[in-house]
Amino acid sequence: MSVDPYVSDPSRPATSALRPWWRWLFVLPGLAAVLYGVYGLLTAGSRVPLGSWLTWFVGSALLHDVIIAPIWIGLGWLAARVLPAAARPAIVVGGAVAGLLALIALPFVLGVGVDPANPSLLPRAYGRNLLLVDAAVLLVAVLWATAATRYARSTPRGVSVDAASPSQDQRGMGSPPGTTEPSAE
Repeated sequence: MSVDPYVSDPSRPATSALRPWWRWLFVLPGLAAVLYGVYGLLTAGSRVPLGSWLTWFVGSALLHDVIIAPIWIGLGWLAARVLPAAARPAIVVGGAVAGLLALIALPFVLGVGVDPANPSLLPRAYGRNLLLVDAAVLLVAVLWATAATRYARSTPRGVSVDAASPSQDQRGMGSPPGTTEPSAE
């Protein structure tokens, strides 16, 4: 039995988080970006109202923890009970993409910053377009889920794709590697 090198060790959480080495290729630039942002925030002076920034920062964290995360957890719980296992990844990815698109488009849909004196500021039907794009994303997710479910039902349980094909012996090519030839008794 092999040991997964990427699993953390609960008895040594600080040292097991240091491995694998390539993790630092992502962690260090991320930390540098955070430090650069904090430096810019603290040295901006009056250009950045810290009170408004703090309200936005805390508010977004609360919005996530109190509203978005419980909804997502509830949808995951529901999906685990209603959807076949093969369909879940497609539906989860489709839901995440549709939700992210809606979150990004929300200021445009709500018309934040619209100026009646300048009709070219927000000239599109953003609500309708968001619905069309989200519908397309969810349609692709449903088609993906349907195909995955049909494929899973057509493959016998416990049999991999390779094992479902005829073995080397059935094709007249001898036994698969690691097995012995049957005796001719």
